[in-house]
Amino acid sequence: METERRTREIEEYINRIQSVINSRVVMDSNEQIIEIHILANSTRAAKQITRDVQSVLMAGLDMPVDHKVISVAQVYDEDALTIPRLTIQSVEYATSAMEAKAKVVLEFNGALYEGIAYGVKTSNQCHRTVAQATLEAVESFLEKTLKFVVEEIKTVPMASKEVVVSGISLIQNNSEKLLIGKCIVDSDLHSAITKSVLDAINRTIQIV
Repeated sequence: METERRTREIEEYINRIQSVINSRVVMDSNEQIIEIHILANSTRAAKQITRDVQSVLMAGLDMPVDHKVISVAQVYDEDALTIPRLTIQSVEYATSAMEAKAKVVLEFNGALYEGIAYGVKTSNQCHRTVAQATLEAVESFLEKTLKFVVEEIKTVPMASKEVVVSGISLIQNNSEKLLIGKCIVDSDLHSAITKSVLDAINRTIQIV
């Protein structure tokens, strides 16, 4: 509990820094910082944000931090969320008895990010399970600096086609924002669900 309280205190300090949107701190059993993951906007350089983190923690908490443990992901448009450089490597969906399992693998610059989700074997839960696996992969890519929730996944007939519509909530700073995405179903419904979810969280992210 003490480590958790200390972690929250450090994150609160970091979140006050200009340009920082959110942060996540990882500490070892000795309460030493081993990782700091920061999501920031693009109004200031990542190196400047890193220096500010070091200065704030030293001045406010008397805590020296090596710049090597700090990683900064920068978003270029805070009002819209795409991750165009994330590509779909594979989408798998399998059922056994009453259980369903979805596995989504996304790729970025040669690195793979995997998301797995389980659900009940129903058509509605199928959609949600694939969507949840997609979000798990995205959150892995973002190093858990943002949290998404599946609100609703629907298929809608339109002009002799089926369209997947995704409603995804972005949970950030004690507030929620509903994001909507869509994708035409060409042949594979499960891949269309994943594409629809990625379309919903359409924001360009640069990894520094």
